[in-house]
Amino acid sequence: MSTTTADSFAAPGPGTPESTRPVKAATLAGAWRTFLVRRVVGLIVNLALLVLVTFLIVQLIPGDPATAIAGESASLGQVELVRTQLGLDQPLPVQLWTYVSGVVQGDFGDSYRYRQPAMDIVMTAVPYTLTITIAAVVLLLVLGIALGMAIGVATRGDRRRWLDLSFSVVTGIISSIPTYVLATGFVVVFAVLWRVLPPAYSPAYNIGAAAILPIASLSIGGICSVARIVRRETAVILEQDYMRTARGWRLPTLTLYVKHMLPNLLTTALTLSGIILTALLGSALITEAVFAWPGLGGVIVQAIAVDKDYPVIRAAVFVIGLISLVMTLIIDIILGIIDPRTLGGKRD
Repeated sequence: MSTTTADSFAAPGPGTPESTRPVKAATLAGAWRTFLVRRVVGLIVNLALLVLVTFLIVQLIPGDPATAIAGESASLGQVELVRTQLGLDQPLPVQLWTYVSGVVQGDFGDSYRYRQPAMDIVMTAVPYTLTITIAAVVLLLVLGIALGMAIGVATRGDRRRWLDLSFSVVTGIISSIPTYVLATGFVVVFAVLWRVLPPAYSPAYNIGAAAILPIASLSIGGICSVARIVRRETAVILEQDYMRTARGWRLPTLTLYVKHMLPNLLTTALTLSGIILTALLGSALITEAVFAWPGLGGVIVQAIAVDKDYPVIRAAVFVIGLISLVMTLIIDIILGIIDPRTLGGKRD
């Protein structure tokens, strides 16, 4: 009787599932807390550096905004008056303090040219840039993963070597072509020769049709880059023991590749997407100029080359940096949900 009672109240051994589940859950929760704290601190530090960079970067731009506003024919006195009105005659530390104080309140100053809040001008263009950039990222991830998986499966075990070689050569050539060259080529082929798509953005054209060529220009190179990496990852995963076991069980093709292989590929693909998104934001500014797309590219070019509009330049660079930081944080969180090992915490 006493033996039964003792056994019934005995604590579970350390190897039983009942004891390990709370420990693992607590470890995972601690890893998430550490991850989020680390990412939030990093985001704050990066934002502080971004504010500093946006202030200093305009000092490297050749030309004088006071001269650009007053005009080339203005006298020296008129130029100095404009410079005083803009606060450009103040010492650099004073200008920095004024700028940081405004940024903390969400005020990047008024545009020198338009006499409107600089952030309002920038935010008007942001939706156009995000439209083609996010669409390009989604497109390159979907098509890049699908193409890389298909080629990896088709060439598994040194099969169809001609296909593997052709794929590597073609994707390598396409991914090495600069975005603006692709954009120009698309305009010549699809807008000038075949006349099936509009050559540039215009109210006369449907915005969906006008967005096709910019999105294609941004995504083609990324699709090839992602497909090449996914193809190599697919070859490695297909040779792992769990995939061989799954093939031995004669699982359906959809279950084999989508359920068992795709989650492992998503970790690599999403990691790449953060890097690609940052690169695409820079490429989008050039692509917008080719297609006269009313995004941040046109705003920045006009502000730098013509107006010397410091507040608009600072606001635009800050927004681009902020978008990159936020999207990187979101991708890291998604990666942590898919694969908790990326959180950086210790696992039992």
